[in-house]
Amino acid sequence: MKKIYNLLLVGVIAMAMTSCDGWDSPYRIDDIVGSWESYYGYNGAYEYDLVGIDVVRYDFYANYTGRYTYYDPYYGPLYVDFDWDTYGDRLVIRYYDGDYDYLYYGYDSRGFLILSTDSRFYRYTVYRPAGYWAPAKDASSASIKTTVPKFEATAAKRATEAAVSEKSK
Repeated sequence: MKKIYNLLLVGVIAMAMTSCDGWDSPYRIDDIVGSWESYYGYNGAYEYDLVGIDVVRYDFYANYTGRYTYYDPYYGPLYVDFDWDTYGDRLVIRYYDGDYDYLYYGYDSRGFLILSTDSRFYRYTVYRPAGYWAPAKDASSASIKTTVPKFEATAAKRATEAAVSEKSK
């Protein structure tokens, strides 16, 4: 009986010593590297879409630098460079103009980046990969078209034909 008790005690101690602390993250740093543009937000009561000049973009580079791009109605697209780092589920952004952002980050089921100033994600903004196209959030799966639009197929065909003719010269 004492042998079983000792084995159980060793197991409990081993688990306690290898448990995660509060700053461990379930995400890898590589998950955040890339270009993300704002898609929609949640203000605590309802979701709202971000379109047109409200869309902002974060570019996170692997060397822990990045660029924040936004639209100004008078000057057009503007950007601010920044340094970034993660600490567990916290994302710290130090902009070169002197501002700081302390955000919580996570991902939804589609892999879209979620940024929030609140640890409970009561208010947040969802960012999708830049250049990503998705149907409206409320569209039924039956209405989603999976075919390539005609103009894209035609452009791809012309590019292929041009490459083939170039090789044959």
